Amino acid sequence: MTARVRSVRQEQTQRALELRSRHETWTAIATEFAERYGVNVRVAFRLAHGWSQGNAADEWNKRWPAEPKTFKSFSYWELWPASTGHAPSLDVLARLAELYECRVADLLVDCPDFRHNDAAHQARAELTALPDIMSDSERNEPGNETATHEANPASAAMAPVEKALRETSSEALLRLAAHLDNLGIDRMSQTAGLWTASLDPGHRRGLLLRLSAALSLAAADAAFPNETVTRRGLPHRHADAPSLTGLWLSRYSYYSTTRNKEFQGEHYVVLRPDGEDLSGSSLAHSTGSRLALNLSVNAAIATGTWTEHTSLSGHYAGAVYHGTLQLVVSPNGRSMRGKWIGFGKDFDVNTGDWQLTWKAEASDRAVRDHANKL
Repeated sequence: MTARVRSVRQEQTQRALELRSRHETWTAIATEFAERYGVNVRVAFRLAHGWSQGNAADEWNKRWPAEPKTFKSFSYWELWPASTGHAPSLDVLARLAELYECRVADLLVDCPDFRHNDAAHQARAELTALPDIMSDSERNEPGNETATHEANPASAAMAPVEKALRETSSEALLRLAAHLDNLGIDRMSQTAGLWTASLDPGHRRGLLLRLSAALSLAAADAAFPNETVTRRGLPHRHADAPSLTGLWLSRYSYYSTTRNKEFQGEHYVVLRPDGEDLSGSSLAHSTGSRLALNLSVNAAIATGTWTEHTSLSGHYAGAVYHGTLQLVVSPNGRSMRGKWIGFGKDFDVNTGDWQLTWKAEASDRAVRDHANKL
């Protein structure tokens, strides 16, 4: 018959004995006591040993008789960080850890933790949280699929990935997608940076470029499901597709932290051939802001860089900002939509929507007509 528990002290003693019989550590027991009885960890360690403050003082004095303590000392240490308590010194914490058979850090786990302000810590936490959806591909043999793909090396290389995706539950993939969807672009870039830091430097750049291209092409396939598809799986722009040169209306959105508000930048930009790429410069703007673009177009994807010289008389007082952008080109070649990425004044990564809308051929008259609107 189980002994009747007559007090909280007896309950704590019985629970501690039960957990110790299971070879649980004092730290594990103290963690449970702190949660169950609503006490801080320094109190929880003492209770886990079944000691009153007086008992704890006696145990201290047996070990260090030259520096005796009373129950009041333990009371002050346990009340801290409240104003009525006294902060234990590092020497005291080291001796308490020896007394309770734990780490010094275990006695401070309920103290303030500011690691969330560290961008590297955030990225590492996000990387740890990502589901490992490809783990099965490393443990399972391709089996008969090897023979199936022998004639096609590219298909054979993708076989383990395809197999892992088939064997991964749709719920796991949805959780991964939801997790990534909740990350801001800056957090996602930090997490990616942490992941790439562990890669072989000799292959890192090539892998990232292939991964970036694959994601861009996947986005293009989703955007243009009815387009003619090339052997590489790219949406193909026909030879008679409209030229992307001309006068475009550029609009991008950005958030101003100093004004706590969303704004939109607007320019008329002339895109002209620059070898196999496109270069663009904005028309003279009444505010004095100048925008320059350089785009490389691959099928339905335009990727490039941007630079803006802000107005000397404007809010940003002539500051120069630059970054990258990636746009999906519409089938008729008359609009491009996508995202920009750039660094702010504190070197934090910012992003926003960017849209280009074709207006006219880049004739002198068209440029003059639109320049008069600025």
